[in-house]
Amino acid sequence: MKRLLIALALTPALLRAQQSLGTRVRSAGTRTIAFEVRPRAETCGDGTQSYSDGLSGPRTRVFDGMLLTYAPWDTHIAPCEKGPMRVTVRVVEGVPSWLRTAVGPVPVLGDTVQDFGTVSTSEAGEFLRTLALTSLSRTATQALTPLVLLDSFPRWDVLAVAARDSTRQVGYRRRAADFLARAAAGTLGTAQSDDDDASGTRREAVYALARQREKSQDPVPQLLEIATKNAHRDARVAALYQLGQLGDPRAVALFTSMLLGR
Repeated sequence: MKRLLIALALTPALLRAQQSLGTRVRSAGTRTIAFEVRPRAETCGDGTQSYSDGLSGPRTRVFDGMLLTYAPWDTHIAPCEKGPMRVTVRVVEGVPSWLRTAVGPVPVLGDTVQDFGTVSTSEAGEFLRTLALTSLSRTATQALTPLVLLDSFPRWDVLAVAARDSTRQVGYRRRAADFLARAAAGTLGTAQSDDDDASGTRREAVYALARQREKSQDPVPQLLEIATKNAHRDARVAALYQLGQLGDPRAVALFTSMLLGR
């Protein structure tokens, strides 16, 4: 009898453990949920506002939604520390309405948040991939970030699909393309050293080309030429970054070829 009672008590917990993460989220009703998962080794964060996704080197951080680089910002924000990735999701009648990502020494959850605990990377990846590619709300864009940070997940294929989806808003496509662009720039290596003054001039010239206002002029062919054939790494990186901001399908094809070899 005692064994039967124990088994009955454990059954709901066992059933929950067997459910997919997506099913558990849909069953949450209207509330805020959170789960933790292992991020990639190159990532770090302060557990709340800032993190490094590892795509642009260790001295680049995302702080409060903005990418910070080429500046001594690291003396003004909390250190970037290793730790789990926490994804917090606001669910309304079983449908995610917003999503927030943090990495590092994540704080203790409040009583109003339902803690799903630690989930596997494959489970989190499937949930986030589905959310990013099928959700019609802002969570589709927000889900791209944890997909990039998630350990051992084939992220570039998903981001390429997102960046090419002409049915989506420009902001969604550009977010995906920006991740791809910065990752593609990382494949160029860091061995080449450029003179600081000349480097700044080259970057400014690339930025000016990308921002030309004449509608009759298409900057993409010239940016692609710089990104693939220029002798200076800094100019190539600047061109890739600007192509990521434009989100043009021709640029996405270049990113994909650099990251996936096709």
